[in-house]
Amino acid sequence: MATKVSDSPRPLPSLAPRATVAKDARASEAPAKPTSAPPGWNADRFESSARAPRPLVCTVPTPPPTAPVEPAPEPEVDSVAVDSDPMTHIAYLSSDALQGRDSPSAGLDAASLYVQQHVQKYGLVGPNTSNPDNTFEQRFDVYSFAGRPGVRGESGEHVHTPNTYGHELFEGGFYLDDNMPKETLALLNQKYEKAMDARGLPLTPPREGAQRGVEELRQLASASGQAVNTMALLEGSGPNKDEVIVVMAHLDHDGVDRRGNVLNGADDNASGSAVLMAAVPELAEAAKRGELDRSVLFLWTGAEEKGLVGSQYFVDHPIPGLGMEEIAGVINVDMVGRWDDQRLSVVDTNSRGQPNYFREVLAQANAKLDDPFDRINQDINVFRDRQDGASFGRKGEDVLFMFEGLSNPNGGGDLIPEYHRADDDIDLILRDNGGEKPRRIKELMVNVIGLAANRTTEP
Repeated sequence: MATKVSDSPRPLPSLAPRATVAKDARASEAPAKPTSAPPGWNADRFESSARAPRPLVCTVPTPPPTAPVEPAPEPEVDSVAVDSDPMTHIAYLSSDALQGRDSPSAGLDAASLYVQQHVQKYGLVGPNTSNPDNTFEQRFDVYSFAGRPGVRGESGEHVHTPNTYGHELFEGGFYLDDNMPKETLALLNQKYEKAMDARGLPLTPPREGAQRGVEELRQLASASGQAVNTMALLEGSGPNKDEVIVVMAHLDHDGVDRRGNVLNGADDNASGSAVLMAAVPELAEAAKRGELDRSVLFLWTGAEEKGLVGSQYFVDHPIPGLGMEEIAGVINVDMVGRWDDQRLSVVDTNSRGQPNYFREVLAQANAKLDDPFDRINQDINVFRDRQDGASFGRKGEDVLFMFEGLSNPNGGGDLIPEYHRADDDIDLILRDNGGEKPRRIKELMVNVIGLAANRTTEP
């Protein structure tokens, strides 16, 4: 039975200490005893004789040379077990070395490389043939109408409610390219006009027609560099292997605030990104055994914190052979580290509030756990359009959004008080549940993926 709150957090897996090499104790051999009395010795008399008795001569043999003592070998580390623990990856992704994984930034690029090395270790392939230089990556430029996309997470007092969770599409940044769909271009025209109106600045009218073209908007916007979506494909082996279940989490966070505080984002969203990584070894083994009908596409998005930019870029620029028609469901995992480890919250409905197929799948997946979650709350529908899954939901895909929950264990309440603050660190995950929450959500997600990948549908 998993504990609701662990008073003794389980430490991260680590290498066992090197065994102490024993010292070579060379014990001296005792002198050899004579086998017979020496000459001149009289057992019946103890008085001295005229001639001094011959002294005993005892030669201690030199001990033979001993072989050098070899150091005891280091205990073997179960690397699969380490890789399968989300806390392993949270520790790296939320370290100061990554400087908050801003979009774009060297820290986000380092996180992407870390993910790529991990998935390649387990045989996953990069599916993005549109980028032959690196098929695990999809890169895009990030723009803003107000200079560099804003830095969130200022230090100080914050009051967060569910209405402040996540982002609207293109809330703080966006992408621009010549191949963007017309509806995305129309939305950016509206964003430009709204941004100028909010600042009391005059609008630049379109050169012709009703709206500004891509090049016109590019001249009006500021670029901050390239962000990256990171992806890996685990191929299925059944009759539906050309269909994919998309499993996603945003890899980015908010970087460094104006006071120089690193916003490590351990919960948001190193936790969700790590859960995906930790699921890879087990699912790769299942695929080898032929237990996955459909394929699984792992997607770690960039620039989510700028306004769902990476997920929108992905759906607007389908990977060859992995377009919307090949997607058979989407699972988005965001902020799954905090509170107790017996509950979580989900969105498993469409925009009309009707349950999608994931509701039944999730119930079955939970029942398969040795210790099922006590509560799966459906109390965060207000988040539906403020998380990366919404980019797919707007295209008609079935989406399951998995979230840690709110302050009331039975549903409702507030976000964690550290949301988008510099104290969103791994120690708070350990304090709340000893790391069991992300571990258990990984187990649940693996079950969900297996059921969704093998789900039978009506012809």
